Amino acid sequence: MPESAAHPPSAYVQIDHPWVSHRHMPIYEWTFPSEASDEELSTFIRAREDWAKLAHYPVAWVVELSNLRKANAGQRKLFAEHLKRFEEHDVRWNAGSALIVPRAWLRGLVTAVFWISPPEFPHQAFARRSDALEWAQLQLDAKVAERSDSSQTQTG
Repeated sequence: MPESAAHPPSAYVQIDHPWVSHRHMPIYEWTFPSEASDEELSTFIRAREDWAKLAHYPVAWVVELSNLRKANAGQRKLFAEHLKRFEEHDVRWNAGSALIVPRAWLRGLVTAVFWISPPEFPHQAFARRSDALEWAQLQLDAKVAERSDSSQTQTG
């Protein structure tokens, strides 16, 4: 039985934060605002880390960065540190992160964060949300199939 069948939609855990959409769970979409205070970013990070304690199933992310206008060095560092703490969950469960980054300076920002804390999971930048969602779904399908094959090998 595929792992996705073992996790019906009601078993998926929502992230308690207004930046996150749960419409396509277990693909989680989050949209960064144009600008966030350090406290708003910290609140988001805490919500995501709390979610990870309960979400033990394959997921994918679509991260909308199109609105982002400003992120200071402290916020970039704060987020890089979050990614480091989140790494164990990502390595095990993250099928991929699709980043919507239509502007060159945003791609530079993503590169800077990933340079500080390089991801151990598939990731790709996209100009359009539809392309990002399609890629995320393909990555998720592959991760679910991989985990299903692995569990059948272990039990067979």
